[in-house]
Amino acid sequence: MKRFRVLHLLSSTGFHGAEAMAAELIRHSVEFGVESHVGIFDNAGKGDRQILDVARPFLAGSAVVPCASQFDFATIRAIARYVRHHRIDVVHSHKYKTTFHALLARRTQAFALISTYHNWLRDTRALKLYAVVDKLLARFCDAAIGVSAPVSQELLRFVPAERVFHIENGVDCERYRPPASRSAAQQALGLGLGARPVVGFVGRLTAQKGVNDLIDAMSIVQRSVPADVLIVGDGEERTSLEKHAAAVSFGDRIHFLGARSDTPALYAAMDLLVLPSAVEAFPMVVLEAMACEVPAVGTPVGDVPRIITPETGWICPQGQPTVLATTLSKALSDPNELQSMGKLARAHVNGNFSAQRMAQRYVERYAAACP
Repeated sequence: MKRFRVLHLLSSTGFHGAEAMAAELIRHSVEFGVESHVGIFDNAGKGDRQILDVARPFLAGSAVVPCASQFDFATIRAIARYVRHHRIDVVHSHKYKTTFHALLARRTQAFALISTYHNWLRDTRALKLYAVVDKLLARFCDAAIGVSAPVSQELLRFVPAERVFHIENGVDCERYRPPASRSAAQQALGLGLGARPVVGFVGRLTAQKGVNDLIDAMSIVQRSVPADVLIVGDGEERTSLEKHAAAVSFGDRIHFLGARSDTPALYAAMDLLVLPSAVEAFPMVVLEAMACEVPAVGTPVGDVPRIITPETGWICPQGQPTVLATTLSKALSDPNELQSMGKLARAHVNGNFSAQRMAQRYVERYAAACP
């Protein structure tokens, strides 16, 4: 297969799902002869650069791209200069802003442009506008790739069908693997010797993630199955969530761990992952947890019901903490079933959502865009 030089462009606020997916793709596309580069938008000094540290061993080059506004000529020039200097074949965009500037850079440099669409946020009027513009710009890409079936279907409204593709996210099942001892992992976090089960959430602390529902559900569960709750991540809702947690009766067993880079160690301490989101596409955190033999509870949004099967977890309606509490009580009351489901969860991810499989499908798209 032909070798490709690929420049991944991201405009990051943190190491979230898009960044985790890009890091896995970079790590495993090396196996297919791809030379990977990463460009991170500076965003006036606010751009998050964690992916550079995570992916550095697998990178042929990287750059922090100057970007001071939604439209910046310096950004366009920097992309064009990097493409020319490193003889880039494919620019792979992962965010609205990066797609916009890459399209303009293509006016002076020849390269294939592939964009992955992870989801569209609609929390504010500005985000709704960006989502519309992002979909309109997708028709000018050589390939528009949705990470979930709903995202791919939405792209078909704006992009010719022959340029829309559905490639599911994948995880490295060697990096995300079951712990030698879950109780030891719990003890390392100061949670005792497995006396109580541990429920976890990993993600951005925003309203759409439904963490309030998890706290309310677990306050009900405590009456029958005392448990600890790990909340991993940061965001604008953290302060209000901490106040809400302090107000419930078991607040001392809710642990806010902030943004972390050691998620494999954190999954190792969990007996159950819960993602009570109102909006998702194809969440990496569910794949990661399941690869660590942690069954999951999710909501029927995006491709979550395809990831979490009846054998590997539970699907609950969003925004109904009492229903969620019933499911969690049942799950936590049977540790043996949790362990059995965890093993099936890992097998499910390993067989259907591996990073190697994802990387191979992306490399096929690179080849099609660069005949």
